[in-house]
Amino acid sequence: MPLISARRPTLASLADWLARQRDARPSFDGPLPDVAPSGFDLDGCRLELGSGAAVFTAAREALRRWAHCDMGWVDIMPREAPPTPGLVAAMLVHLGGLWFANACRVRDVFDEPTSSGYEHVTLPDHAECGAERFEVRMASDGRVLFEIRAVSRPARWWVAAGRPLVRAAQARFRRDSPAALRRALSASPRGSLGC
Repeated sequence: MPLISARRPTLASLADWLARQRDARPSFDGPLPDVAPSGFDLDGCRLELGSGAAVFTAAREALRRWAHCDMGWVDIMPREAPPTPGLVAAMLVHLGGLWFANACRVRDVFDEPTSSGYEHVTLPDHAECGAERFEVRMASDGRVLFEIRAVSRPARWWVAAGRPLVRAAQARFRRDSPAALRRALSASPRGSLGC
């Protein structure tokens, strides 16, 4: 069950809860699909951050610092370690006056000359079932892009019951996360949102 609190959880209050997640099996086991499986939503967005190797390097480092989660209403804990395979984290979401801590595990990290990022999957103590991929890549023309791809479905009856609100929050995340990464780079609004 996600951890639900009227106040923002501290890392200390999450420590035991996160420790119990370490051996949990993912609630979503397959690869991130190109077509949504039955009952799942498949979402994505892309933001152009600028161009050139310096922008790519800065964006890659910002992604490793979880800058794409600096939104006020969304955060991730713990933040002191970069995404690494096996890392169990709490995705914190503030909605309707409550904080929801959702358990996820980083299952893949990649760092190539023109592509860097990670993918995480949900654990049983998450409101959703699915996987999400965050990637910074440099296209052949030098443009630097930030992309999010996600597949999800409700894992709790109350998430299914509030699906329109949940889908609105997911759309907001796809809008705010790229904007947070852009802010971290102190870039001008040259990029174009495709979310």
